[in-house]
Amino acid sequence: MLCLSSRLAILKNPQYCFYSTAASNIIPLDILIVGGGPAGLTMLSSLIANNKLNKLSFKLIESNNLDNQIEKYDSLGRYDNRIISITPKNLDYLTTKINLPLNFDKITKFNGITIFNGSDLSTQTKSRVDLDTESYMCEIQNLVKSNYKFINNLNKSDSLIQNVKVDSIVKSELDNYPLVTLSNGITYKPKLLIGCDGFNSSVKKFMNYNGIGWSYDSFGVVGNLHLKYPPSDPSNLRGWQTFLKTGPLAHLPLEGDRATMVWSCDAAMSEAFAKKITNGEVLGSLINCAYVLSRLDYEYYLKKALKLFSSESVDEKAITALIDEMNIRVEQESENLSKINTDNSQDEMLYMDEHYPPLVKSVNLSTVGRFPLKMFHLDHYSKNRLVLIGDACHNTHPLAGQGLNMGLEDIKELVKQLEKANDLGIDIGNNELVLKKYFENRYPENSVMLMGTDFLHKLFAIDEPIVHKITNIGMDFFNNLDSVKKWMAFKVSGKN
Repeated sequence: MLCLSSRLAILKNPQYCFYSTAASNIIPLDILIVGGGPAGLTMLSSLIANNKLNKLSFKLIESNNLDNQIEKYDSLGRYDNRIISITPKNLDYLTTKINLPLNFDKITKFNGITIFNGSDLSTQTKSRVDLDTESYMCEIQNLVKSNYKFINNLNKSDSLIQNVKVDSIVKSELDNYPLVTLSNGITYKPKLLIGCDGFNSSVKKFMNYNGIGWSYDSFGVVGNLHLKYPPSDPSNLRGWQTFLKTGPLAHLPLEGDRATMVWSCDAAMSEAFAKKITNGEVLGSLINCAYVLSRLDYEYYLKKALKLFSSESVDEKAITALIDEMNIRVEQESENLSKINTDNSQDEMLYMDEHYPPLVKSVNLSTVGRFPLKMFHLDHYSKNRLVLIGDACHNTHPLAGQGLNMGLEDIKELVKQLEKANDLGIDIGNNELVLKKYFENRYPENSVMLMGTDFLHKLFAIDEPIVHKITNIGMDFFNNLDSVKKWMAFKVSGKN
């Protein structure tokens, strides 16, 4: 029976309450991980692969069926649309420290990214920044599958509990350990509970911490691209991003004549892209317009396309005419840019290949989807016996492509602190001696990335001529600072 103080605690905060139950109904554990996405599975694999920590008892809880998820991925016959960039230092961690069997046939290396200011009305030649920072494009499901395969190959499949949800998390009145009851009726009592269950984390709700954050009132539209022709030099691929008035548009390389996009835009535009536009060539041509044409021309064709698909009956002849018109304008402007910026005909032929992204033939409409964009950062990541990693404690705009990388860096730091605690015989759930050190090492770096991407998104969204002019000057100036760009590339990729 609950004591009076425990009853009052439950009434004040039902998410963070005290509870006691018969010891026979509770299974003790060293570590319980909630969430079987890429972060949670990588956390579990990190424990299994670590000779200092793999003697501990641990389980992972996942509400979905991973077998079905992986079977669906294998049957696609194409790239999935959930594709992220991984830095070299994080790829090294995954393949060397953990030894995950990633499918490298579906991982694409690129050697830099070029960023345009496409939001300025006053200039035909767009300011740009060229960053030579190595990264790798990888499907999220490739990472999920390789973790799952690694766990099963080492006969650790019993550490995965699938198709169950967390029903409740309460606090034991006996020793303040978390008691996690699942939808299958089992209750676990871990020394350390790790929340890897995303923005709506049950562990985060239980911790009841505050944070800063806001919605951008916009969506990220993803989709896979079919290029008109493969890049001329497949050994030296680049990523591309242009900042438009509606938000940034990223054009990122995959193998051969394939690529992927993340297009940030408002709710109406994202709904049109994801649900109303029924011709992939229209979307592909709009992407080409966004990079090659002036903002005025691009926005003209964007409005024309949105209007064309706003009615239930679409004129197929009008669609074909619009595609042809956009393609002709892009071809004309490409020739114009090549002549303006080169001295001879041979350089003209190479100019667009070297300075602009490969032209898109079409977008695979079956891969188009959207997700809401937001920024969020929790004030603290840990309490006694409780810790959060990845999207459970921070969310960022995708313009920098660092969301999953931040989560992987969290995992590496947490594993490091758990190793130290294990070596010194310290309780792994101790906040002051173990978990708080993880938070103190990760919070500043995550803050810099979160606030930096937030600042860039908001800066380019300001539709004022004076701001565009200052931004252009800043980009042109920064593009000539080779030493600063090398330092930034090192900070992002971890490679000189």
